[in-house]
Amino acid sequence: MRPVKLTIPGEFWDSQIYSGELLLLEDNGAINKIDWRQAVNAIADKSNDIQTAVRVAFSDSDLFYNPKVRKILLDPQIATPIKAQLSKLASTALSSNFRDWAGFWQKERSPFNFLPIDTEIYYNQFFACGDEGLYSTPRGSASSKGPKSSGIKHHDARIFQVKASDRYTAIAAAAGDDGLFEFSFNRKETDDVLSSETRLSKQPCNACEWAFQSVMGWTAKGAFLAKFKEEKEKNTSKTVRTFDRVVSVGDYFNVTSSQAPSSDGFSWGAREKIYRITENGIEVADYQHSTPKKSPNAQIKLIDDETFDRRGTINTKIGANQVVATGTAPFGAIIELNDRIIVIRSDNEVDEFLGEPVHWRVFPRSEHYSNQLHIIYEDRLEVISFVHDYFVNQKSKLAGFARGTTDELTEAF
Repeated sequence: MRPVKLTIPGEFWDSQIYSGELLLLEDNGAINKIDWRQAVNAIADKSNDIQTAVRVAFSDSDLFYNPKVRKILLDPQIATPIKAQLSKLASTALSSNFRDWAGFWQKERSPFNFLPIDTEIYYNQFFACGDEGLYSTPRGSASSKGPKSSGIKHHDARIFQVKASDRYTAIAAAAGDDGLFEFSFNRKETDDVLSSETRLSKQPCNACEWAFQSVMGWTAKGAFLAKFKEEKEKNTSKTVRTFDRVVSVGDYFNVTSSQAPSSDGFSWGAREKIYRITENGIEVADYQHSTPKKSPNAQIKLIDDETFDRRGTINTKIGANQVVATGTAPFGAIIELNDRIIVIRSDNEVDEFLGEPVHWRVFPRSEHYSNQLHIIYEDRLEVISFVHDYFVNQKSKLAGFARGTTDELTEAF
């Protein structure tokens, strides 16, 4: 099943989609705000024969991940017309601009007076990072009038990537040679939303992502996991998250210290998935902090109280030295090369998007938009929605993390 694409012409630098609003940053200090739900409805209302597919693809991706709905989709009489709509939508060229969406498209000044390397939105706080450090400001603080402000500064180091947790009120920040940091998020604080700065690792870290209660960091030369444990609080039924130690990702793939650094490949991950690119393909392991049910032919490796299930290898000729950046979403694993973006999908198909991107982004923490890949080129944004994963067994896929309830994720291992 082919992905669905919507093109938005324009010169943009970065994109975010949060709480029904698409935010498009420009490199000239402007920010475009689009009421995404109205925008999607405007497209759907003009396409009665595929309107359900439009909404499921672009604004209600959580619907088909609902366990009750997934059971209904097993009925061929229901699944067949839905798949037909999605297939027809994939063959439809969708494009909209300011003129089409003038009623729900606003342009304002960016809330930051620098061009961010990365951004994140968390509990209605807009985070931006770059050479100047890590900053935040309330979402919606931008204005068409008055001077620009960088908001509140949280850290001085150059920050390459900032990632919010979906389970803990915390922010992780990859700070290059300064290592990996974590900040506690204060939901009730109005002046400074971040506190309790902790340096999780001094190892170089250019990118990071959450693996449940732990944080994974990596560069082209190596990857590590800042491990946390959940322990019962004394005399209560509550559990607390406590730091354990930092572990090399090579340990999970039996890479010894005597091997050459290049043998460590290129590793990254998110949620339960950990990937490692080698000359033999992409090795895949599942991470879980409690003992899973052993699946047939699984190779279980136990490190302390944590389990790593060697799931298999994805056949590919991508070399570790070709990788520019990586990401993980429910629909698959994303790999940026110099001249294209490759998506290794959860249904074992591969999609390629040619051309060097200005920026790209996935939304693994999002409830409604986790099926989207945003690719920004010099003259447009392509919003690419992957609809195949709705019909994939979440328990068995190699590429992409499992999407569903906590119970479903527990059963997946």
